[in-house]
Amino acid sequence: MNKIINFIKKISYSILPLVLFVVSLLLSWYLNQVITNGTQPGDWHYGTTWPHTALDDKIPLVPAFVYIYYLTFPAGLFTFFYLAYKNKTKLYNIFLTLVVSFLISGIIYFFFQSRFVKPDFTPDSFTDKLVVWTWNASHPTNVFPSQHCYMGLACCLACIDTKEMHWSYRIIGTIIGILVCMSTVFTKQHYWIDFVASFAIMVPTFFVVKYCKLGKKAEQKFDNFYAKTYQIYLNRKNKKDKTPKN
Repeated sequence: MNKIINFIKKISYSILPLVLFVVSLLLSWYLNQVITNGTQPGDWHYGTTWPHTALDDKIPLVPAFVYIYYLTFPAGLFTFFYLAYKNKTKLYNIFLTLVVSFLISGIIYFFFQSRFVKPDFTPDSFTDKLVVWTWNASHPTNVFPSQHCYMGLACCLACIDTKEMHWSYRIIGTIIGILVCMSTVFTKQHYWIDFVASFAIMVPTFFVVKYCKLGKKAEQKFDNFYAKTYQIYLNRKNKKDKTPKN
Protein backbone atom coordinates (compact mmCIF):
# COMPACT_ATOMS: atom_id res chain seq x y z
CA MET A 1 0.00 0.00 0.00
CA ASN A 2 2.84 2.39 0.84
CA LYS A 3 4.39 1.76 -2.57
CA ILE A 4 1.11 2.67 -4.26
CA ILE A 5 0.76 5.84 -2.18
CA ASN A 6 4.36 6.84 -2.94
CA PHE A 7 3.78 6.16 -6.64
CA ILE A 8 0.67 8.36 -6.69
CA LYS A 9 2.50 11.15 -4.85
CA LYS A 10 5.41 10.99 -7.25
CA ILE A 11 3.26 11.28 -10.37
CA SER A 12 0.69 13.74 -8.95
CA TYR A 13 2.48 16.66 -10.61
CA SER A 14 1.65 15.19 -14.03
CA ILE A 15 -2.13 15.60 -13.63
CA LEU A 16 -2.10 19.28 -14.65
CA PRO A 17 0.03 18.67 -17.78
CA LEU A 18 -2.33 15.84 -18.70
CA VAL A 19 -5.35 18.14 -18.30
CA LEU A 20 -3.70 20.83 -20.43
CA PHE A 21 -2.88 18.26 -23.10
CA VAL A 22 -6.52 17.11 -23.16
CA VAL A 23 -7.56 20.76 -23.51
CA SER A 24 -5.26 21.15 -26.55
CA LEU A 25 -6.72 17.94 -27.96
CA LEU A 26 -10.27 19.19 -27.49
CA LEU A 27 -9.36 22.57 -29.01
CA SER A 28 -7.98 20.84 -32.08
CA TRP A 29 -11.10 18.66 -32.22
CA TYR A 30 -13.32 21.74 -31.90
CA LEU A 31 -11.58 23.43 -34.83
CA ASN A 32 -12.30 20.31 -36.83
CA GLN A 33 -16.00 20.46 -35.88
CA VAL A 34 -16.21 24.14 -36.85
CA ILE A 35 -14.66 23.45 -40.22
CA THR A 36 -16.85 20.42 -40.92
CA ASN A 37 -20.05 22.10 -39.72
CA GLY A 38 -22.99 20.52 -41.48
CA THR A 39 -21.45 17.07 -41.82
CA GLN A 40 -22.22 14.12 -39.61
CA PRO A 41 -20.08 11.25 -38.33
CA GLY A 42 -20.22 8.47 -40.91
CA ASP A 43 -20.60 10.93 -43.81
CA TRP A 44 -17.86 9.39 -45.90
CA HIS A 45 -18.44 11.51 -48.99
CA TYR A 46 -17.62 15.01 -47.76
CA GLY A 47 -15.03 17.35 -49.27
CA THR A 48 -12.18 16.25 -51.54
CA THR A 49 -10.14 13.07 -51.40
CA TRP A 50 -6.87 14.96 -50.73
CA PRO A 51 -4.32 13.61 -49.76
CA HIS A 52 -5.31 10.24 -51.31
CA THR A 53 -2.69 8.52 -53.49
CA ALA A 54 -2.64 5.41 -55.66
CA LEU A 55 -0.62 3.61 -52.98
CA ASP A 56 -3.57 3.86 -50.57
CA ASP A 57 -5.68 1.72 -52.92
CA LYS A 58 -3.07 -1.04 -52.67
CA ILE A 59 -3.01 -1.06 -48.87
CA PRO A 60 -5.51 -3.68 -47.63
CA LEU A 61 -8.08 -3.26 -44.90
CA VAL A 62 -7.00 -5.46 -41.97
CA PRO A 63 -9.90 -5.45 -39.47
CA ALA A 64 -7.86 -7.02 -36.64
CA PHE A 65 -5.84 -3.80 -36.39
CA VAL A 66 -8.90 -2.08 -34.91
CA TYR A 67 -7.94 -3.54 -31.52
CA ILE A 68 -4.50 -1.94 -31.79
CA TYR A 69 -6.25 1.28 -32.81
CA TYR A 70 -8.15 1.33 -29.51
CA LEU A 71 -5.07 0.28 -27.57
CA THR A 72 -3.79 3.82 -28.19
CA PHE A 73 -5.58 5.31 -25.20
CA PRO A 74 -4.64 2.90 -22.38
CA ALA A 75 -1.11 2.49 -23.75
CA GLY A 76 -0.73 6.27 -24.02
CA LEU A 77 -1.92 6.85 -20.46
CA PHE A 78 0.26 4.10 -19.04
CA THR A 79 3.34 5.43 -20.84
CA PHE A 80 2.53 8.99 -19.74
CA PHE A 81 2.34 8.10 -16.04
CA TYR A 82 5.24 5.66 -16.20
CA LEU A 83 7.35 8.41 -17.77
CA ALA A 84 6.12 10.84 -15.10
CA TYR A 85 7.33 8.41 -12.44
CA LYS A 86 10.74 7.88 -14.02
CA ASN A 87 11.78 11.30 -15.34
CA LYS A 88 9.98 14.59 -14.79
CA THR A 89 11.91 16.63 -17.38
CA LYS A 90 11.32 14.05 -20.12
CA LEU A 91 7.63 13.97 -19.23
CA TYR A 92 7.49 17.69 -19.92
CA ASN A 93 9.39 17.18 -23.18
CA ILE A 94 6.69 14.79 -24.38
CA PHE A 95 3.93 17.02 -23.02
CA LEU A 96 5.17 20.10 -24.89
CA THR A 97 5.77 18.07 -28.04
CA LEU A 98 2.20 16.77 -27.99
CA VAL A 99 0.63 20.17 -27.28
CA VAL A 100 2.58 21.92 -30.04
CA SER A 101 1.89 19.09 -32.51
CA PHE A 102 -1.85 19.11 -31.79
CA LEU A 103 -2.05 22.88 -32.16
CA ILE A 104 -0.19 22.69 -35.48
CA SER A 105 -2.61 20.05 -36.69
CA GLY A 106 -5.53 22.27 -35.66
CA ILE A 107 -4.14 25.07 -37.82
CA ILE A 108 -3.66 22.69 -40.75
CA TYR A 109 -7.23 21.45 -40.36
CA PHE A 110 -8.45 25.02 -40.55
CA PHE A 111 -6.62 25.97 -43.75
CA PHE A 112 -6.21 22.64 -45.57
CA GLN A 113 -9.30 20.46 -45.29
CA SER A 114 -9.01 16.80 -46.19
CA ARG A 115 -11.11 13.66 -45.93
CA PHE A 116 -10.86 9.90 -46.08
CA VAL A 117 -13.16 7.96 -48.40
CA LYS A 118 -13.91 4.58 -46.83
CA PRO A 119 -13.88 1.42 -48.96
CA ASP A 120 -16.97 -0.63 -49.72
CA PHE A 121 -17.08 -3.18 -46.95
CA THR A 122 -19.70 -5.64 -45.68
CA PRO A 123 -19.04 -6.63 -42.05
CA ASP A 124 -19.39 -10.28 -41.10
CA SER A 125 -17.65 -10.80 -37.78
CA PHE A 126 -17.65 -8.79 -34.55
CA THR A 127 -14.26 -7.35 -35.51
CA ASP A 128 -15.62 -6.24 -38.88
CA LYS A 129 -18.58 -4.57 -37.19
CA LEU A 130 -16.25 -2.80 -34.75
CA VAL A 131 -14.36 -1.38 -37.72
CA VAL A 132 -17.56 -0.05 -39.29
CA TRP A 133 -18.72 1.32 -35.92
CA THR A 134 -15.39 3.16 -35.66
CA TRP A 135 -15.91 4.64 -39.11
CA ASN A 136 -19.43 5.76 -38.20
CA ALA A 137 -18.40 7.21 -34.86
CA SER A 138 -16.01 9.79 -36.26
CA HIS A 139 -15.87 12.42 -38.95
CA PRO A 140 -13.88 11.19 -41.96
CA THR A 141 -12.60 14.73 -42.40
CA ASN A 142 -9.33 16.50 -41.63
CA VAL A 143 -7.25 13.37 -41.40
CA PHE A 144 -3.97 15.07 -42.37
CA PRO A 145 -1.96 14.84 -40.13
CA SER A 146 -3.08 11.91 -37.97
CA GLN A 147 -3.52 12.74 -34.29
CA HIS A 148 -3.70 9.03 -33.53
CA CYS A 149 -0.21 8.75 -34.96
CA TYR A 150 0.89 11.53 -32.62
CA MET A 151 -0.06 9.28 -29.71
CA GLY A 152 1.79 6.32 -31.16
CA LEU A 153 4.86 8.41 -31.89
CA ALA A 154 4.75 9.86 -28.37
CA CYS A 155 4.99 6.33 -26.96
CA CYS A 156 7.93 5.59 -29.25
CA LEU A 157 9.79 8.79 -28.39
CA ALA A 158 9.20 8.40 -24.65
CA CYS A 159 10.44 4.80 -24.62
CA ILE A 160 13.43 5.39 -26.87
CA ASP A 161 14.56 8.53 -25.05
CA THR A 162 14.07 7.41 -21.43
CA LYS A 163 16.80 5.07 -20.22
CA GLU A 164 15.27 5.07 -16.73
CA MET A 165 12.39 2.93 -18.02
CA HIS A 166 12.75 -0.82 -17.74
CA TRP A 167 14.32 -2.18 -20.92
CA SER A 168 11.41 -4.56 -21.52
CA TYR A 169 8.82 -1.79 -21.58
CA ARG A 170 11.07 0.38 -23.74
CA ILE A 171 10.88 -2.37 -26.35
CA ILE A 172 7.20 -3.18 -25.82
CA GLY A 173 6.14 0.49 -25.73
CA THR A 174 8.04 1.25 -28.92
CA ILE A 175 6.47 -1.72 -30.71
CA ILE A 176 3.00 -0.70 -29.52
CA GLY A 177 3.61 2.85 -30.74
CA ILE A 178 4.63 1.59 -34.17
CA LEU A 179 1.62 -0.74 -34.35
CA VAL A 180 -0.71 2.14 -33.38
CA CYS A 181 0.61 4.16 -36.33
CA MET A 182 0.16 1.16 -38.62
CA SER A 183 -3.39 0.63 -37.33
CA THR A 184 -4.50 4.03 -38.59
CA VAL A 185 -3.68 2.92 -42.13
CA PHE A 186 -4.81 -0.71 -41.97
CA THR A 187 -8.19 0.22 -40.44
CA LYS A 188 -8.68 2.73 -43.24
CA GLN A 189 -8.90 5.67 -40.87
CA HIS A 190 -5.98 7.46 -42.51
CA TYR A 191 -3.89 7.58 -45.64
CA TRP A 192 -0.23 6.61 -45.40
CA ILE A 193 0.80 10.21 -46.00
CA ASP A 194 -1.14 11.27 -42.88
CA PHE A 195 1.38 9.26 -40.86
CA VAL A 196 4.26 10.84 -42.77
CA ALA A 197 2.89 14.30 -41.96
CA SER A 198 2.53 13.39 -38.28
CA PHE A 199 6.11 12.13 -38.20
CA ALA A 200 7.40 15.24 -40.03
CA ILE A 201 5.70 17.50 -37.48
CA MET A 202 6.20 15.64 -34.23
CA VAL A 203 9.75 14.30 -34.41
CA PRO A 204 11.42 17.66 -35.27
CA THR A 205 9.22 19.34 -32.64
CA PHE A 206 10.45 16.82 -30.06
CA PHE A 207 14.10 17.48 -30.83
CA VAL A 208 13.60 21.25 -30.74
CA VAL A 209 11.90 20.93 -27.34
CA LYS A 210 14.60 18.59 -26.05
CA TYR A 211 17.72 20.41 -27.22
CA CYS A 212 16.37 23.86 -26.39
CA LYS A 213 15.67 22.48 -22.89
CA LEU A 214 12.07 23.66 -23.08
CA GLY A 215 10.95 20.70 -21.00
CA LYS A 216 13.26 21.75 -18.17
CA LYS A 217 11.95 25.30 -18.37
CA ALA A 218 8.37 24.04 -18.28
CA GLU A 219 9.24 21.86 -15.29
CA GLN A 220 10.53 24.91 -13.40
CA LYS A 221 7.43 26.94 -14.29
CA PHE A 222 5.08 24.20 -13.12
CA ASP A 223 7.10 23.62 -9.93
CA ASN A 224 6.92 27.35 -9.12
CA PHE A 225 3.18 27.30 -9.77
CA TYR A 226 2.68 24.31 -7.48
CA ALA A 227 4.84 25.89 -4.76
CA LYS A 228 2.93 29.20 -4.89
CA THR A 229 -0.42 27.42 -4.93
CA TYR A 230 0.56 25.33 -1.92
CA GLN A 231 1.82 28.42 -0.07
CA ILE A 232 -1.49 30.20 -0.68
CA TYR A 233 -3.28 27.16 0.70
CA LEU A 234 -1.08 27.15 3.82
CA ASN A 235 -1.56 30.88 4.38
CA ARG A 236 -5.33 30.55 4.16
CA LYS A 237 -5.30 27.50 6.42
CA ASN A 238 -3.15 29.27 9.03
CA LYS A 239 -5.35 32.35 8.86
CA LYS A 240 -8.43 30.22 9.37
CA ASP A 241 -6.85 28.37 12.30
CA LYS A 242 -5.94 31.66 14.00
CA THR A 243 -9.45 33.07 13.63
CA PRO A 244 -11.08 32.96 17.09
CA LYS A 245 -14.12 30.75 17.31
CA ASN A 246 -17.28 32.14 18.85
